[in-house]
Amino acid sequence: MKTGFVCLLAILSVGLPAVAPCYFSDSPDCLCFVDTAAWDPSGPWIQDIAMDTVGTRESCVPDGGKPFYQMRLGLSSASSATTFAAVLDALSGIGMTIYDREAWCSETISYWHREAGIPYSTGYRRSEWHLDWQLTNTNAIRTFYKVEEILGALLWFGGRGRWIEWSDLDYADFQPGVNAPAPGSYVLIREYDAATATWDGNSHSMMIDEMTIHQNGFGEVVEVEVSILDGNSGSPAQVSSGGGISDLISFTPGGSEWLSSSRKILGFGVDLDGYGDPIYDPDRLHVERDLLMAAQPFKPFPTEDPLWMRIYAPLVDELVGYATKTVGGPLVNGPKPVIGEGGIPDGRSVAWSFGPELGQTYPNGFEIEVDLRQNHPLLVQGIVLRWEGAAPVGYSARYAADGESEQVALPLGLAMLELSTQREEEAPASIRFGDGKTGARVRTVVLSFPPDAIVGEAKLVELRFIYDWGPSDEAESNPALAGPMGGGPLKISLSADASAVAGAAHSHVLTVSWEITGGTPPYTLDVVVTGPDGVAVAKGPDAVAGEERFELAYPGGGAATVRVEVKDAAGASASGTAQVTLGD
Repeated sequence: MKTGFVCLLAILSVGLPAVAPCYFSDSPDCLCFVDTAAWDPSGPWIQDIAMDTVGTRESCVPDGGKPFYQMRLGLSSASSATTFAAVLDALSGIGMTIYDREAWCSETISYWHREAGIPYSTGYRRSEWHLDWQLTNTNAIRTFYKVEEILGALLWFGGRGRWIEWSDLDYADFQPGVNAPAPGSYVLIREYDAATATWDGNSHSMMIDEMTIHQNGFGEVVEVEVSILDGNSGSPAQVSSGGGISDLISFTPGGSEWLSSSRKILGFGVDLDGYGDPIYDPDRLHVERDLLMAAQPFKPFPTEDPLWMRIYAPLVDELVGYATKTVGGPLVNGPKPVIGEGGIPDGRSVAWSFGPELGQTYPNGFEIEVDLRQNHPLLVQGIVLRWEGAAPVGYSARYAADGESEQVALPLGLAMLELSTQREEEAPASIRFGDGKTGARVRTVVLSFPPDAIVGEAKLVELRFIYDWGPSDEAESNPALAGPMGGGPLKISLSADASAVAGAAHSHVLTVSWEITGGTPPYTLDVVVTGPDGVAVAKGPDAVAGEERFELAYPGGGAATVRVEVKDAAGASASGTAQVTLGD
């Protein structure tokens, strides 16, 4: 999802007391915080990285808790999350803009790529055109792979990605990583209207864990089965594994099966190495012989994708044009002792060094300019700086587009927060550009360090450009995949949970969750909640959502009954009932 972010410049001298309070409603010190799975995942393959994070789940508030700090913000420890939560909490208290908590499936994919160091050593960050490891929605990820594929066709660029449309699948010539996905490949699913052959929102990002190619006695590929890893999946939303897709083609528009009632596979992203070869674990690719199965004909056909064609297809051309005109990446100008051989701090191999001797060498202060060499096609929401050591104080930023006057991002007095006397970890400093909503057109960024800004030894280890990737169509919730989807009798599983609310017009929030399997999609759904007094409240939510919330006013508590009924396109129906106690 598109990242909103803090209007904060400068050094936040943020430390934590010995017993930290609950910051920002969902910091690691909150009693509601669920700290499962690894903060610092590791392993030889991206799936190993992902498996280390399985079980990471949101807690305290929707889209909050550990996924917010780890997948969205890229933090790698509970202490750094607590530090940053303290900053966000203080800023929120004075009415300043904060990072939005939003659906996080695409951020999870980006995070796994950063930690695995593929397709670049910094994940999705490529210095020629994309100065950030994070891609915040499905269209951004699709754009990345398409741009990299086009650049790869230009021999001097060596693009690191390949995009495969659903219609490109060919079981008669199935080559994993070449014209088909492979273990570790990205999977994009989206709501699909078969009547109009149109893609229409509710998108979700997933990744293939293992792949099994089924061949018949003639050696023909008849099915391709995959297991799936994904974030923001199930209820409560979490990083999940173990789900699967029984056959890739069957779940595309060319097949008869559906994912979570109304979604299909739109396409796949394949990571490539520096030689243009697909990156995947061969031990996760299996071949099985099913002698009696017959190969089925597959006839792809055109589909419509209005949002993509209106915004992102033209953006692909713009980004390719930008990259080809700025070969070698941005130019960096500044003091040689600071910037070294140049380059922008990327969180891996490039860093800028600052020491107290700079005050003597540059008594009037100094500046560092980053020149993108042309206006970047994407609006820039701002930059994020991650420091190690004694971060400078009192610096500022200026940014400008070609032919436009510079805009200044000044320190804000209210942002000079003193949260405690003990410092544990420094929070990343964020500087917002534009109006705080859509960002600004940018070619140059200048960091200005006045006299006495350097207070000790420090390194700027990462400088991220936060891009505005435009409108998103991410699904807010995603039913967990439970093995092969579709087929069999229509069934619905149901759960309900109620929590008390203080200081509001209602006394409880009742969350109803469901998962639909079998039958013939699309589905229609009715949810009826009957309170302790016998009064019923009915809703007809989208069956794909998998979750619906009800605000109930029963301060005296009692028992509520939930009944859910689903009907499919063939007229079959199924229902489920649950009871929940409205406690204190």
